[in-house]
Amino acid sequence: MYIRLYATLRQIADARQIEVIVGKGWSVRDALNELVEVQPALHDSIWDSEGKLAGHVAVILNGRDIRHLEGIDMPISDKDSLQIFPPVGGGCSHPGQTSVTLKFGGELFTRMKGQTLHFEFQGNTLKELIEALAQDYDLADLLMDGQEPKPYLQMMINGRLWYAVGGWDAVIEPGSTVAIFQFGGALKPVSIPEETTIGNLKSKGT
Repeated sequence: MYIRLYATLRQIADARQIEVIVGKGWSVRDALNELVEVQPALHDSIWDSEGKLAGHVAVILNGRDIRHLEGIDMPISDKDSLQIFPPVGGGCSHPGQTSVTLKFGGELFTRMKGQTLHFEFQGNTLKELIEALAQDYDLADLLMDGQEPKPYLQMMINGRLWYAVGGWDAVIEPGSTVAIFQFGGALKPVSIPEETTIGNLKSKGT
């Protein structure tokens, strides 16, 4: 099976995914142990000092968090899919990077398993944030249209719509909360006759 890594885990391993040969009767624990055998640098990001799964590491098996299944001892096979999201952190630990809290809606909420993400990125603009997020979490298909944001992407920075605070080049202050919504399409246009009032529309149940 391939274990897919995200964000800082990907940087530590210098790989997006690692192949692990799953043995008969293996559990998630066995797969993670094998992962660390292949990539020893990941050990401290996966396991704590007591040999338990590190604090806020999210391990996703076939699209479901193992905490909602049988936990670390959930049986697996080579046909299963395993994804690992790193622990979230508070505060920025690298020079030149900005730490933000990200919240998601629509298709992004589903893709990110409903989690609120504490994310560090290089730079301080909305464009740099979205580009980093698209790369680290393989979200380019939902976020980017070439070098521009998807037409139906909506973003709020500390509760204010992005195009009201600078648009694509809006400055993101450390500690900001950014909400990102991607609903996958636009509302169909509606033809409204001239001189139509709100009262007319209400009376027609529009």
